[in-house]
Amino acid sequence: AAMNRVALITGGSRGIGRGIARELAREGFDLVINFATNAEAARHVAAECTALAAAAGRAIRAETCQADIADGTARGALLEFTRRTFARLDLLVNNAGVAPAVRTDLLETSEASFDRVVGINVRAPFFLTQAAASWMLDQVRTAPAGGPRPQIVFVSSISAYTASINRGEYCVAKAALAMLTPLFATRLADHGIHVYEIR
Repeated sequence: AAMNRVALITGGSRGIGRGIARELAREGFDLVINFATNAEAARHVAAECTALAAAAGRAIRAETCQADIADGTARGALLEFTRRTFARLDLLVNNAGVAPAVRTDLLETSEASFDRVVGINVRAPFFLTQAAASWMLDQVRTAPAGGPRPQIVFVSSISAYTASINRGEYCVAKAALAMLTPLFATRLADHGIHVYEIR
């Protein structure tokens, strides 16, 4: 039997990430559901996904993996978990993101809040995608011709171009995230690895 394609979803335990996991399960993807803190919610999503897949006549595996993607060691461990568990990666969904802990006037935004939001929303997906792309390139080199090519998705926001002056750091982060798409798309295009952004 053909192997299932494998998707890694950051921030997969709730919200948009959970919705994406559910849809990919119905499409027959094996899943790595990354979460930062709520293991119980992630396990619930994994169980939900295997049930949805079964209802659609597909057999999948859905695994959970805790990792704070703002941390380099944790990012490495997340990819290593995916490699160890499924030995491949067909789809990276960069979904995890945070809003400022407190909405403040642009003139009072703190450096700590700025660093936290940019660290999680830009720096983390930049370096996670860099590492995942290197693995995907290795995978493409050894894959049979005509097989499915790996893909990368960035989940961004209308805040990439809409100014919200009570959360400037979030808007700045999403605008920067929007540039990751053409950067990685251009770098990986020759290898047939397509990169998408969803706002």
